[in-house]
Amino acid sequence: MLELDAREIPPSERHDRIHEVFAELEPGETLTVVNDHEPTPLYHEMAAEVPAFDADGYAVEREEPSRFIAEFPKVEAESAAAKVRIADLGGEPHAAAFPGREPKTVRLSLDAGQSVPEHTHPDRTVLFHALTGAFEVRLDGEEHAVEAGEIVRFDGETAVEPTATEDATALVVLAPKPDE
Repeated sequence: MLELDAREIPPSERHDRIHEVFAELEPGETLTVVNDHEPTPLYHEMAAEVPAFDADGYAVEREEPSRFIAEFPKVEAESAAAKVRIADLGGEPHAAAFPGREPKTVRLSLDAGQSVPEHTHPDRTVLFHALTGAFEVRLDGEEHAVEAGEIVRFDGETAVEPTATEDATALVVLAPKPDE
């Protein structure tokens, strides 16, 4: 386990340095970051941008008013195959099917009338597969009805806002765009 004291790094350089050190870890290792505040923005940044970050294994503890210890684990090396049962995934309304693996695959469950606020998925191609129920999926303001068994594919730069028109579950695949 590698420890990095971010308090010794100028604030403008912290995130870049943490990303560099994390990238050097072997699969299954953990980077321990000591910080003067809870690193919630860094957690969200890592979860969104670093496929090797095991967001489910993240932990943070406040030891003193200006001393926080955060654990940033790197996923284990991939095996040949992985399988999950969608009904067994925990977490609401989102649950990662294969945490830290590409492409990011998320189960989204919403009650009738519930929605996810408008957002984007930069540098991704998105597949939104309605498994049960029905959704109104707003893409850049244009509404698309998506029922069980239907799939919508769109560029992650597109603003998306899914709303369940009845209790519904979807499988969302966020595939990285190839480098051009």
